[in-house]
Amino acid sequence: MDSQRPDSAPATVISRRCRPAMVLFIGGFVAAGGAAAFWWRSRDHSTNAAAVSFDLAGVEPTVDEPGTKNPGYLGPQACAACHAERVAEFRNTSHFRACREALASEMPAGFAEGHGTIQTRDAALRFEMARTGNEFVQTTVRSTPAGEQRTNSRIDLVYGVGNADAVYFSWRDDALYELPMVWLYTFNRWGASHYHPYRSDDFSREMTPRCLECHNTWFEHIPGTLNRYKRDHFILGVGCERCHGPGRDHVAYHEAHQDVKDPYAIVRPAHLSRDRQMDLCTQCHSNAIKHKGPAFSYRPGEPLDAYYKTIVSRHTEEDHVANQTQYLRESKCFQKSETLTCITCHDPHRPTAATGLTTSTDSCMKCHQPVDCGDHDRLPAQVRSNCVGCHMPQYIKINVNFQTEDDDYVPPIRRYDHRIAVHPTARQGVLREWHLAQSDDESRREAARLTIELVEFWRSEAQRCSREHRHLGAIAALREALLIDDSSVTRDQLRAAVAVQSGVDADWATALHLIERKRFKAAADVLVEILKVQPNLARAHGKLGTVYAILGESALAAQHLGAVARHDPDDAYGESMLGWLDYLGGQFDEALEHYRRADEIEPFDAPIHFKTGLALVKLDRLPEAIGQFREVLSIDPNHIDSCVKLNEVLRRQGETQEALRFAQHAAQLTKFQEPDVMLVLAETYAEVGRWPDADAAAEQALQAAQKGDAQRVPQIRLRIQGIRARAGGAPH
Repeated sequence: MDSQRPDSAPATVISRRCRPAMVLFIGGFVAAGGAAAFWWRSRDHSTNAAAVSFDLAGVEPTVDEPGTKNPGYLGPQACAACHAERVAEFRNTSHFRACREALASEMPAGFAEGHGTIQTRDAALRFEMARTGNEFVQTTVRSTPAGEQRTNSRIDLVYGVGNADAVYFSWRDDALYELPMVWLYTFNRWGASHYHPYRSDDFSREMTPRCLECHNTWFEHIPGTLNRYKRDHFILGVGCERCHGPGRDHVAYHEAHQDVKDPYAIVRPAHLSRDRQMDLCTQCHSNAIKHKGPAFSYRPGEPLDAYYKTIVSRHTEEDHVANQTQYLRESKCFQKSETLTCITCHDPHRPTAATGLTTSTDSCMKCHQPVDCGDHDRLPAQVRSNCVGCHMPQYIKINVNFQTEDDDYVPPIRRYDHRIAVHPTARQGVLREWHLAQSDDESRREAARLTIELVEFWRSEAQRCSREHRHLGAIAALREALLIDDSSVTRDQLRAAVAVQSGVDADWATALHLIERKRFKAAADVLVEILKVQPNLARAHGKLGTVYAILGESALAAQHLGAVARHDPDDAYGESMLGWLDYLGGQFDEALEHYRRADEIEPFDAPIHFKTGLALVKLDRLPEAIGQFREVLSIDPNHIDSCVKLNEVLRRQGETQEALRFAQHAAQLTKFQEPDVMLVLAETYAEVGRWPDADAAAEQALQAAQKGDAQRVPQIRLRIQGIRARAGGAPH
């Protein structure tokens, strides 16, 4: 659920991610545009400048926003009219309750008076969780020299169903934020997500569309933004339609044809191929986390890989959240079967307790019997039927972890390993538990022996992870050892492993803070120290490469940026930055190759497509550049720079009328207050013969400069004079 990205920010009318690039490229484009033919109507600019107001009515909307409208999701209440019993049962499932409103009857004891104050390790920072009437609030309390500062954040939505952790979210206008405080049901106490320590507000982080997709049926996401949604257009929880498809046409048809029994316009998962059935679960129970298209656009029955790129994790601590389908596909049970899917063992319509299975092993008995086990005769009779205990053991999933007042990287749950296989340590664990339950001396000795072996295994696993600089993996292994034997030796090793990981995280936050403050040399020093501890940390290589580029150390920059993809093949940052450096150095073919590789890693990324378009323009491959800029606008319809560059390239191609659409759209997005954009619009109006509009747009450019950037006014006046001089012979 990690949504924190250093370059991300809430978008308003203009996507803020576009603004720095706009300064670089708009200015260059306008300078080049000074040589364009421009007709100017004679008027007294000196006397009328302040009186002109650009006519918004003359600028029609130009670029549609794709994929934002509800395709027909209705919510479970629409299904209940005909399927009341099934819907009533489904409402009790974890899927249905995956995201819900904050209701008093479902909130944990931590909100009770006297239980909601959490002092962080920073003596000047604490959180207070409380109920006020029917509302629940997180209050961030910071001690400052000027007194206590309090920031209240209302809890609007909740993730979690009461068996592990509950995560809380707060609306701010049309943006949704994940609050740092988390209730850990496993420990009956408060924990915290790892927040950025240099923040000054409530320490929340933006909620990404991909996170919402896995916990909800529908949200109307505003394309091109990281975190903006239509607040009156969402259906909470994973409902019927996530697996059966939007129900609007189905409901309308059967309301009008009540005698028809065959389902119309609805997906029946049981009739899908095994791959398409698996895709329904893989939507969320996997590492399919990179979009290939707009959010919430996948429909049941279609190939999932057409909509998402799946990351193949090398280690479980690298999994996104849940990744059961990857491991199930790796098992021999799945590979040797033509019919095994998730629903072979899981009924998606019913709570686990209502499936009728007395144990998880009952699912195994559908295909196997205990006597089929090669160890059957060597096992105690009482454990011979414990297939799951040996072949699908529960392990700590450290990729989901929190900080408590006295511990860090605390995992709230253990998950079953869906790679159905022979797990020697799991077998030892099952036997140990059985021997511990016996009273004879031989069993006690055997339990003690197995305890020693298992603890040594997990300590050795922790050492291996540490040698590989997998510090979270080491923490998980030592926590497994503690579950077996809570010894002081293991606890000391765990504290040491936690100290290493917390040091890396603290230094990372410091480096980002220094970069934000433009203290690049200091940031480089911190990043170098991080890489001494964890030399395979791709994100640290990426930031260090960027910092070195800023400092003029081009060879070191290339070295570290090149290391990003080597250490994390799913991180496009290094390739993208290498492409940018090649672009700035005039090596446009080399830049294109880096952008191609970046696009393979991150296929639905507007900045990568935009930079690709820039390089193509430099190589005079204009039709391809147009395609890239159009791709940007399909991802982010409010991308100002792409509108301007499309205008430029289309005009060079002689498609001036089409170019006008994009100049108009850029002007709308900047609210007619960007002088450079308004000059581009003026030039384009002139080229299509719309003289009054050209006159008004140019005048608006001057007014905008007078209001927002007075230093630019002389430059713009000179520009206007030059245009008028060139247009002196034009007919009026």
